Amino acid sequence: MKINFVLPNNFNKPIGGYKIVYEYANKLSEEGNDVFITFMLYDKTPFQYGKLRGLLRKLKIVFFLCLGKIYTSQKEVTWYKLNNTIQLKFSLPYNIFFPESDIIVATGWETSFTVNHLSKKKGEGFYFIQHDEKVFGPENLVRETWNFKKLKKIVVATWLRELIVLDTSHHVSLVKNFVDNDIFYVTNAIDKRGPIVSMLYHDNPAKGSRDGINVLEKVKKTIPELVVEMFGTAAQPDSLPSYFHYTKSANESQLRNIYNRSSVFLFPSHIEGWGLTATEAMACGAALVSTKNYGVNDFGIDGYSALVTDVGDIESMKEAVVELLINNERRTFIAKNGLQVVSALTFDESFNVLKRIFHEVLSNE
Repeated sequence: MKINFVLPNNFNKPIGGYKIVYEYANKLSEEGNDVFITFMLYDKTPFQYGKLRGLLRKLKIVFFLCLGKIYTSQKEVTWYKLNNTIQLKFSLPYNIFFPESDIIVATGWETSFTVNHLSKKKGEGFYFIQHDEKVFGPENLVRETWNFKKLKKIVVATWLRELIVLDTSHHVSLVKNFVDNDIFYVTNAIDKRGPIVSMLYHDNPAKGSRDGINVLEKVKKTIPELVVEMFGTAAQPDSLPSYFHYTKSANESQLRNIYNRSSVFLFPSHIEGWGLTATEAMACGAALVSTKNYGVNDFGIDGYSALVTDVGDIESMKEAVVELLINNERRTFIAKNGLQVVSALTFDESFNVLKRIFHEVLSNE
């Protein structure tokens, strides 16, 4: 098969959604398929002019928007090891820039506008949906993409399938996200860990990072020995207390070590497509405290594999973290059950489901 994954602009920094696509691309390439990854310098997205008047002014704004994206695009991927046989392309949203393929996969709401307009020769169209992307773009445009009948929908989480089916009545395939157990595994005894909590920091408000910081500052008042291991790709937030340790752009080995030092992983997001860092931490033996952010639904069972609170409930999150830090038996119970749950989320299973979907569509053409 010739398969083309179409991604937004390449900023060459760790992004969970990009990583999932890269892992599928690598495996497809290893199996002898011709794989392309096309980064869009800009997309065929309806431009929202608001109250602007005048065609010339609109054209100038579009020109400078596109110029900015072209300028910021990175021409290589250095944070993730892609197979040498995968061809990287940097494209504009027109047929002439795309190779002929059997399968072409839009991987975000913006790229779906482009893929939806391409000719049939560019491949059978798929739309790989990893989030309700209203947190990244205009909700009306995101919802419009779900109704593109030309693109077959694949989602990574049960809640996304239910949401899109309810909204569109279209068929939606489910390929759950996974944990790479060759990278994320237990190296430190679960029942021997100290009062260390880890958390992802992100500057998108939907990630709830400010809530998480507030929670941990309250936990510190109850457990003075608390140490926080925070990581992310953004710059370290200002005025972090000294007991917060921040690792910027942590690699996989650093993440595994952070998770294995942690008794608890705090997942305070307001809304999530899935929650890659949460499942990675669980695979390394950290007990999960999460909000009801939807993404947690496939692996965070309240009272069994996680303690789950309402979104934004600072006090309940604080109480859950404290409970697990002072009650070793309870924490160990949650952590070991969480480890068991995410152990079933294997790459091989997800990859085989994805590959079967591709083959079924091609065989019906």
